[in-house]
Amino acid sequence: MPDVRQLERFVAVAEERNFRRAAARLHVSQPPLSDSIRQLEREIGAPLLIRDRRRVELTKAGEVFLDRAELILAQLDEAVQLAQAVAEGLSGQIAVGFFPTATYELLPLILKRYRAKFPDVRVRLVELTTPEQPAALEQKRIDVGLFMAPTVGRAGIAHESIHREPLLVALPDGHALAGRKRVDLGQLRAEPFIFIPPRWGTGYQARVSKACLDAGFTPNIIEEVEHLHTMVGLVGAGMGVALIARSVSRFRPPGVVFRELKDPSELLYVEFGLAWREDAPSAAVEAFRETARAVAAAA
Repeated sequence: MPDVRQLERFVAVAEERNFRRAAARLHVSQPPLSDSIRQLEREIGAPLLIRDRRRVELTKAGEVFLDRAELILAQLDEAVQLAQAVAEGLSGQIAVGFFPTATYELLPLILKRYRAKFPDVRVRLVELTTPEQPAALEQKRIDVGLFMAPTVGRAGIAHESIHREPLLVALPDGHALAGRKRVDLGQLRAEPFIFIPPRWGTGYQARVSKACLDAGFTPNIIEEVEHLHTMVGLVGAGMGVALIARSVSRFRPPGVVFRELKDPSELLYVEFGLAWREDAPSAAVEAFRETARAVAAAA
């Protein structure tokens, strides 16, 4: 069976129509080049070239073989380039698990920059809560997770925090406090609160409840909802108030105003992090992590 070197040498001779020029092009001496072509013809069982002192011509078999040899070499070169691109994180696919809050600002910014730098990497998104992400990583359903900290510790899963943003108070636009630039947490003591459930695993409920206790009251939680847009929608409907990540306020939902908290507790924040498998993460995952860190640092 002919090898790649024989194909390359045959193509060079066929294209140059001259052994001397082909040898110079390949940076080899002429005798081994001639020997290689003769060996190729013996393996095929047919002459490929018509030789004379001045010029080399292709036989009919040589013309057919040249077309296929050029195709094989081109496909091999493409395969090598593709493999190198995948190894460098420039091609292939990456599955990203994400926490819903990240879609309001952080994740779109990361994806925009990542896709600009690595346009040939297909990014598949999987919505998961923080507690669901370690298992998804272990099962290789995702390659990297963007979660709301703290995450669940698991052997073989590495994680890091990359971004923190404060909570704002979301009020119905007709609320008595809506006209103020900042709201003291203690002013919300009589308000009905809308929370996200503890199963999200973010520590949100524990932190907000503790901050309220420090402000002198226990929050009156009237509703726990699974989605932030539902939470904001209920605020807009006048059903209560909520403490929501700052990035959510950029969407300016109707009937809702967002106000900063006056002297906010250190507990009132959300924190985003990345999680990945420790066992030889791919170059695409490494590139995603680097991109996420850069975006988070500038946010």
